[in-house]
Amino acid sequence: MSCKDFINRLKLPFQKDGELRRSLYDILGFLPGDIKLYKQALMHKSAYGRKYQGQKQNNERLEFLGDAVLDAVVGDIVYHHFKGKSEGFLTNTRSKIVQRESLNKIGLEIGIDKLVRSSDAVHNTHNSNLLGNAFEALVGAVYEDRGYDACMRFMERRILKSLVNIDKVAYKEVNFKSKLLEWSQKNRVRVNFDLVKEGKEGTASPTFETDLVIEGVNCGTGRGYSKKESQQMAAREALKNLKQHTELEEAVFLAKSRRTAMDERPESMLPDVPVDDIPTPDTDTQVADKAEEAQEPAKRKRRQRKKKVAEQASTDSTVTETKESPDTGDKEQPKRQKENSRQRRQRKARKNTETSDQQTEE
Repeated sequence: MSCKDFINRLKLPFQKDGELRRSLYDILGFLPGDIKLYKQALMHKSAYGRKYQGQKQNNERLEFLGDAVLDAVVGDIVYHHFKGKSEGFLTNTRSKIVQRESLNKIGLEIGIDKLVRSSDAVHNTHNSNLLGNAFEALVGAVYEDRGYDACMRFMERRILKSLVNIDKVAYKEVNFKSKLLEWSQKNRVRVNFDLVKEGKEGTASPTFETDLVIEGVNCGTGRGYSKKESQQMAAREALKNLKQHTELEEAVFLAKSRRTAMDERPESMLPDVPVDDIPTPDTDTQVADKAEEAQEPAKRKRRQRKKKVAEQASTDSTVTETKESPDTGDKEQPKRQKENSRQRRQRKARKNTETSDQQTEE
């Protein structure tokens, strides 16, 4: 601590906004110069702030500045901490540190929640980014008040050394849902995120509960203040359960094998017809004729006509042979022919009787 800062610290009880200055000193490690910047950084847009040139003052502009400064400072720290690492690794590590969830956690741990000014409805909403935005605005205020080097010292000494383990964050897997979906695609298993419950915590914050179902097997449940967060938590629990419990993984792949076996079966089964009731064709020729008739109706009609003509011709020839050969002794002759023969005999007998009567009279 410089001599000037030591003297200013002794004056804190007698200065205006002394309590705010002392709280900022505990957070930053140095006394703020322009206290107006820090007041603005801790003023959320939902609170009634003072006006300057007709515009309400809040921390949105400082938040914009702090976001850019954080990217530069954290990128500088990560670059020198992980020597020899690829650009992709460095980018991923920086994004994990400056992501909104991490900044919200940092803001809570350093006590910004006790200093930031906002409406009660926003302050009590758990899924808002109030603290993370205020932390970015605070970094922007430090940059405006003390410059880039002060921001670097603040992040290195106050944040990364005491609150954030940069090595642990770098190798920590964050996007559990992405990793789970990648695993499911490689193993060709079906994954479903089922929203099972939706409610509210208190009066402001909505809550969501999601079940992660893999091949019909419930592998994990996640809860959060957004659908995305609940899915992330469900994916995280599912990956943990699959690694710790081998029987769960076996159940998933057993369900997959059953599903794929069902997919390979025909969509419709053959009709249940007794085989004995199916007529059997007499000859192969008849089978061929039936198949041909089914395919060519015109040819079938022609064949039928030819067949009728042939049958009629055969009948006529049979009748002719019967007339020409009366002594064949066929007992199967038509009844009509027998009746004609009987009538002829009767006529002949009457004629003979009449002839004999005439001769007697003469």
